[in-house]
Amino acid sequence: MGGPGEFGVAECAACGLVSTQPRLRPEQFDDYYPTVYYHAEDGDPETAGSGAAADAGGAAGAELSLVQRTRLEAIVRYGPYRTLFKRPAGRLLDVGCGSGDLAVTFARHGWDACGVEPAAPAAARAARRGVDVHCGLLPDAPWSGPTFDAIVCNHSLEHVPDPAATLREAAALLRPGGMLAVAVPNFGCWQRRLFGARWFQLDLPRHLQHFDRATLPALIARSGLRPVAVATASMRPSILLSLQYAAFGRARWTGRGLRLAAWAAALPLWLADRVSDGDCLHVFAVRD
Repeated sequence: MGGPGEFGVAECAACGLVSTQPRLRPEQFDDYYPTVYYHAEDGDPETAGSGAAADAGGAAGAELSLVQRTRLEAIVRYGPYRTLFKRPAGRLLDVGCGSGDLAVTFARHGWDACGVEPAAPAAARAARRGVDVHCGLLPDAPWSGPTFDAIVCNHSLEHVPDPAATLREAAALLRPGGMLAVAVPNFGCWQRRLFGARWFQLDLPRHLQHFDRATLPALIARSGLRPVAVATASMRPSILLSLQYAAFGRARWTGRGLRLAAWAAALPLWLADRVSDGDCLHVFAVRD
């Protein structure tokens, strides 16, 4: 899905975790991460956080529109992050915060929002919006010891070479009773089984790991945290993008038309998710 080379996935016989093979080398990252890294949600650059490859421009870099702010409010209040939103406000770290959209949304509700973001332009925009952001990766972040009441990894864990180490680092930064919230593409979803190698959320070779509702909670538990909730839901545009990859090998139809079509498909997609797992996996865990 962009860039030279052929890639596949392999399942670990011991733990069941699926990984991309061959792995990208650090010097290859610029070949595979475009200047603006798009995510499936609403067909826009990731506006609810970013992942390890944050956008370096586009809609997510600007002040959000009323529609985008409303959508983020819905995600936090009523959608995937409602489990975290119900907790008392405290200090929050967004790992892979991009331009700070998710962190700023929590900050509007009283949270002290911090972020880690490897892409310098996105990190600079997050800082301008009031996020205490570290430009780099979690291992070299300036915080140490139990520092945060909540840590969010919103579509970032699939990009890191060693997710187990990242989860251990996150666990060490959580205060007792603190919550970790992780969102990743769900390798066990019906859309992946339907589309196979043309599943949009597979995103080879940028996604180094591929999780499902068995492997991710188990990996989190091994970090010393206790999983308390697991949920799935499909991102509206992803099935339309998968259909385009199946037909054309790439996304030819994006923008406003895609967003309108995605809303039209929302009810059938919701009904399908009631029968089988959606394409986005959310796991919440606490530090006892």
